[in-house]
Amino acid sequence: MPRYTRYRRLNPDGSEPYVRPPGVEPKATRSQHVLEWVLFSVFGILVALAAIALYYAYSPAHSRVPNHFDAGLKQDRINILLVGVGGDSHPGGGKDLADSILFVSLKPSTKQAAVISIPRDLWVRIGTHGAHRINAAHAIGNDGGYPGKGPGLLCDTVSKILNQPIHAFIRIDFAAFEKLIDDLGGIDVFVERGFYDYLFQDGFPRGPQHFDGHRALAYTRYRYVLGPEGDNFARELRQQQVINAVRDRIANRNAADMLKLINAAHALSNKTDTNLTVPQLVTLYRRYHDISRDSIRHVSLKPFSEIFEVTRLADPGQAVRPRTGDYREYQQVAQTVFNSEHEIATSDQIQVK
Repeated sequence: MPRYTRYRRLNPDGSEPYVRPPGVEPKATRSQHVLEWVLFSVFGILVALAAIALYYAYSPAHSRVPNHFDAGLKQDRINILLVGVGGDSHPGGGKDLADSILFVSLKPSTKQAAVISIPRDLWVRIGTHGAHRINAAHAIGNDGGYPGKGPGLLCDTVSKILNQPIHAFIRIDFAAFEKLIDDLGGIDVFVERGFYDYLFQDGFPRGPQHFDGHRALAYTRYRYVLGPEGDNFARELRQQQVINAVRDRIANRNAADMLKLINAAHALSNKTDTNLTVPQLVTLYRRYHDISRDSIRHVSLKPFSEIFEVTRLADPGQAVRPRTGDYREYQQVAQTVFNSEHEIATSDQIQVK
């Protein structure tokens, strides 16, 4: 039986291998020309797309979080996300996780301020990365090439939860935090409820305390505590106490001194950063450095939250979620935060003021 090959026209019966006659050059068929053109076009498009992606991923603009400070001034409400991270001095892993997240809102016309602590263990959907504790947004943004990196993804995540624009961010790591407190000459805090951390075997007695940077950091971070000061909500209000104490220390300093302190903290670590410009920092300082404590509203989301157990193998342990199953109570608090000066907290929490 004859054997058929792709060379039937020249070797009809397939009786022997085809041998090209002398002087006859092979020519591509029309279909081969089309296929080659398509393959080269697709390859060229892929190369172009890859080049564009690399350009945007490594361009300075891609790593910056947009600054909307001027828009906030026009709207008479400036929202700034204050983020604390471990940085290189963080013991163990997790140096890029957001250790503290505070939504600071300012109302220039009335010289009011509000501080809302975002639970670091709040279980949320982070962009296209699925559900995680919100403190992971900063690390995911750094590793995943998100526009604005860690601060960008964290700002966008908090903005969706509270349904509020975030006009700027400030990030500070442990080392810079300690230096800032030390350069201010320490801070004075009244410890309302004494506590002892059994992991670090250290604690704080009730009463007035003067903290250097190291002690201030410990006060804001200790959580291996038995009793009401052992949950993250308690730690969040201690962080707000420290913010008040810092405000007390800078009240009588001038803007030039504060810029020097900020620059010194920034020089200590590349994790300490902000997208606020120097003129904007000066504007904020001049308007708010002497704000009275009665004009600052302190908010904990504990009254609107519940703790649950995460059973996913990759993220075991406790996490926080809204008690209603959605964020409408969180968003209502953020929307109306300047309607009152009373603190928002549960009865078992300390009073920041």
